[in-house]
Amino acid sequence: RMQEGKKNTLDVKLFDEAADGVDAVKRSSTVTSFPSTASTACPGAFSSPCPSDFSSPWPSDFSTPSIATWTLSSASQRLLPTADVARPHRGVPAAHPPSVHKLAAWALLVLVVVLCGGWCMHELLPTAPKWSLRQHPGTRRRHVVDGRDVWVYLPSKARAGTPLSAVMVLHGSYDSALGIMEASAMEHVAEADSSFIAVFPEMAQCKGISWGYGNASEVKFFRDVSNLLTRQYLVAMDQVFAVGHSSGGSMTLFLQNHLPDVFRGVAAVEAGLPEKQEWTGNGRPTMVVWNHNDPVLAEYGGEQLYNDTLSMLRRRDPTGAGPSSVEPLSTSGGVVNAELLTWPARGSNPSTSVVSWKSSAPTHSWLNPTNIKGTTLDASKMVWQFFKNILVTPS
Repeated sequence: RMQEGKKNTLDVKLFDEAADGVDAVKRSSTVTSFPSTASTACPGAFSSPCPSDFSSPWPSDFSTPSIATWTLSSASQRLLPTADVARPHRGVPAAHPPSVHKLAAWALLVLVVVLCGGWCMHELLPTAPKWSLRQHPGTRRRHVVDGRDVWVYLPSKARAGTPLSAVMVLHGSYDSALGIMEASAMEHVAEADSSFIAVFPEMAQCKGISWGYGNASEVKFFRDVSNLLTRQYLVAMDQVFAVGHSSGGSMTLFLQNHLPDVFRGVAAVEAGLPEKQEWTGNGRPTMVVWNHNDPVLAEYGGEQLYNDTLSMLRRRDPTGAGPSSVEPLSTSGGVVNAELLTWPARGSNPSTSVVSWKSSAPTHSWLNPTNIKGTTLDASKMVWQFFKNILVTPS
């Protein structure tokens, strides 16, 4: 019961309707009485508006505001009273002054807002939930796919009902999904563009040495991640892309040949061929970002690896010709030379682009102004522009 003018505590329990137990989530929230003035916006500190299709589970003529246990319905995306607790009685004269009832209703509304607000979602659901909860723009959320973390960033200006693209960003050896999230700053590109979500999957082995090139479990994992994105985030099935750094980039080169039905295009940053293997497919449009002063790439063959990677990517070009265009790029800061090489689609060979650059000091870092001081070049922006160009080119 809510007491006017005093601080009231409501214990809210969320039950996972797909689970046997009742301890899926439990959270106690302390709320202070609010005035009875009606408002359609979420109060005060809650900046995210409630979903337009979210309705309060309280009946309008309740008389006993005593419900404290609720079930989160994945089908209706509503908080519903559980079957074994007291419900408001319809048609019974109110036992308290109307202002007390309004106060209780507003207190519950605040709790509902907390549950549906984007910031609280991260607090309540630190791991992938077993239920489906409405997504709010401008949020970062963790899912678990085949036992592995997959982080998804949905930009704040993404338009509801509009199909989105997705860019998976794969980390390198001994790195993590959160590490490449920071190093690549792909979330910032997604936020600025608003037409794609940034996705950061984890290796099967946390901070392992490499992705499982050719492993059946790895192929299944990327198919399952793609299915998650199309099912929960309104991602168009033909607009899924991948970019990776180092070992993650070698994996994307593998994926463009072995999963062309999943990925529309890929990019590899500071990475070459994963290993000598037979590629039988035509592949997908690919961008390579290559630093010719990268000590890690040098260990794996350096310029020979660079040439082998380009030869494999252009293996079905019937002309065998070089790039159709070479565009100079900015050489400010720690970049001593840079150019963009472009090969168009020829025959059954898809298009290829290469950002060929050289740093003043040896580095294996992702190219952007944060990692390479003084430069204006940003691999994430160039990669996304490459993917956008693919979208306007007939498949």
